[in-house]
Amino acid sequence: MSDATDFRALSELLTGEGRLNAQRADDYRVRLTAAFPADVPRLLDAYRTVTSQDDPGKALVDAVNADPALARLTRETITVWYTAQFTRPDGKPDAPGTPAQYQDGLIWRVIEAHPPSFAPQPPAPSGYGYWTDHP
Repeated sequence: MSDATDFRALSELLTGEGRLNAQRADDYRVRLTAAFPADVPRLLDAYRTVTSQDDPGKALVDAVNADPALARLTRETITVWYTAQFTRPDGKPDAPGTPAQYQDGLIWRVIEAHPPSFAPQPPAPSGYGYWTDHP
């Protein structure tokens, strides 16, 4: 399997959401790898190791909890899926994702709401940044 495919599957296991968007998964993998270049491959290796276990979720929890760097990256991976943002190793927030990433954040499904400042329903203008378009 490829890193992109495995990152998506790992993300589905971590978030409990099936069928995550493949392009979004790859976008997040690239962003996280830029911030955690040594740890993303290690997390993917840990995931690949546990996929053959009877309970891959528990096995992954055990594996990442044994390694503080992987535990942190796991939390940031979950965070980026819910909020489109994460905290870099230096403690600073990563630059915000794209408006589409923000709109697709899993948090909006969980709380059954649309993102603030995003008008999801037509009529036009609608969508993120709709207020910048003159009538």
